[in-house]
Amino acid sequence: MPVTLKGNIYELIHVPPGIKNVWLEVKSIAQTPNIGAVRFTPVTPFTRHYLMWRRLYNTYTQASTSQRRILGLTLSGMLLRPYPSYALIGKSRYYTASPSYPEWIAQSEQHTPTDSLRLKRTITRLGLQSMMVDVVIDARSLESAAPVLDSLNSLNAQLEISFRPWVLITTNALPWWAEELQVQAEFISDDSLATHSGLPGSYQSQWVFMMQAGTRLAPWALAWIAMAARHATTALIYPDHDYLTDGKRVDPQFKPDWSEELARTSGYVGSAFALRASLFRQVVQETGFECAYQLVLDAAALAGPEAVSHIPAVLCHYGSQCSVTTSQAVLEQHLRKRKIEARVEPQGAHLRIRYQLPEKLPKVSIVVPTRDALDYLQTCVKSLLRKTTWLDYELLIVDNQSVESATLTYFERVSRHKQVKVLRYDQPFNFSAINNFAVAQASGDVICLLNNDTEVISPDWLEEMVSRLLQPNVGVVGTRLYFSDGRVQHAGDVLGSGGCATHLHGILEANDPGYMHRAVLAQDLSAVTAACFVTHKKLYQQLGGLDETNLTVAFNDIDYCLRVREAGQRVIYTPYAELYHHESVSRGKDDSPEKQARAKRESDYMRSRWGHIIDRDPFYNPNLNYSQPDFKLGKIPRVGWPW
Repeated sequence: MPVTLKGNIYELIHVPPGIKNVWLEVKSIAQTPNIGAVRFTPVTPFTRHYLMWRRLYNTYTQASTSQRRILGLTLSGMLLRPYPSYALIGKSRYYTASPSYPEWIAQSEQHTPTDSLRLKRTITRLGLQSMMVDVVIDARSLESAAPVLDSLNSLNAQLEISFRPWVLITTNALPWWAEELQVQAEFISDDSLATHSGLPGSYQSQWVFMMQAGTRLAPWALAWIAMAARHATTALIYPDHDYLTDGKRVDPQFKPDWSEELARTSGYVGSAFALRASLFRQVVQETGFECAYQLVLDAAALAGPEAVSHIPAVLCHYGSQCSVTTSQAVLEQHLRKRKIEARVEPQGAHLRIRYQLPEKLPKVSIVVPTRDALDYLQTCVKSLLRKTTWLDYELLIVDNQSVESATLTYFERVSRHKQVKVLRYDQPFNFSAINNFAVAQASGDVICLLNNDTEVISPDWLEEMVSRLLQPNVGVVGTRLYFSDGRVQHAGDVLGSGGCATHLHGILEANDPGYMHRAVLAQDLSAVTAACFVTHKKLYQQLGGLDETNLTVAFNDIDYCLRVREAGQRVIYTPYAELYHHESVSRGKDDSPEKQARAKRESDYMRSRWGHIIDRDPFYNPNLNYSQPDFKLGKIPRVGWPW
């Protein structure tokens, strides 16, 4: 049964005649449920229909036209089939079980004859029926024709879009299995690529689609890609994918939109993607084609991040011989070409980049607001002064009306340290204003906002964060935070899922890599928490700092990160700088009517200012659960057919 955000179950249940007892069983994983009052109340047919229609009406009127279409929620369906419609909207409540992958496929990929007709009409209306796609099937090192045949058969089932298949082999000499191919295909070798002769995309084709032998495409894959390719600025398109095991689809990879950092360290884009033909030729002629990982990195670097488009739909099914791999040598060469000084290290199946710091290190101003909470503050300051290996920094402790004598005595003592200053902010609590006040007096070129309830774990935390901040177009770098019991509290933030904004993954065990290893890999995100992040002082002041008018307590860090991205700068999460964080210890909870009213005002402001991103965070796939950012499968379809 669906549960509301407040933890209530308020649901209509049909009890068949003859039932005398009802058993309520609460299933919980690693948690003990706290069950309050349970009451079953019989309702009249009139009340039943009223309650159903009220919820149906509210959901229908609040949903957009596209959301209604994706949900399959229609006025006629509500009138003629109210019970299925009522069950459908129940899935959008906060706590409902996520579907299995077969269930998700059944509810999200229902391509009816009407959809096929709509696809045909859309392709014709947009003039895409004449579009030709060169499809390159990478068959290097294959020992049989079976994987190539699997890929070719899926190509023959494509709807509406024309294609020309190419099979990539190692040398000009055809492999022994070539004669087994029943479908005609062009052969191209590494030798041909090296001499740039007869390249795919050299004729009338405008796009080249790359795939590993054994990959099967959904029947609508090329049509969907053709729709995305209509935008003149788009040059690289990648979809989501899953894997085929014994003929069954498993392990869906629901990817974020383009993240240069994550692409470098994980190769998450995969081996099936489309390139504009001119870009494909440019990359092959300038850097060659060693592997899909190299092709994606070089193509994206040449085209620019704005030219990369992600289709949040499973259009490709990878065979058992297909894999998503990285290459230390390829990444090192890629960074050298772009004059990025860094060291690349293996991290299991992934890679870690250690960016080199300049000879002259910038000064870092660490801003720590506090009001009493001496036990936490002392732990924070002690860990900073004892563990931090970055030499040139100042610690600005901002006292916001502390009253305890022990705290005031501590301020007097700690301010004698040559790197510590205690600033007095004698105004009512306003987290944004407090930080802005301190930054105005900071002498460093880099600002680190840090909560007073944090504790340094890794001594080189500033080296890691600042080295990433100094990379091109990076405006904010956030870090990995732990609860005191060792569980992960922060590995980046997400908008929309669970409300306005919250932490990605939920709460993870320390050794849990997260979905697609995203908790342990550096990556671009929409936002990170100001419990610990670094940013440029100049950028901070140019953007007006934290919003002390509309966001006095909550969401000010999220808003700042979004304004940084709006200004064309990137927000990066790194898991390699680690601190403990006892969240919001000094501020407390929003438990009074005044605090709750303030929290509502701030949430309303965020929705009005950033509603377009809250509805679709680019770094959290819309096919995933939007009630909580736990990377489970979405309970209701959020992605519709583009035709």
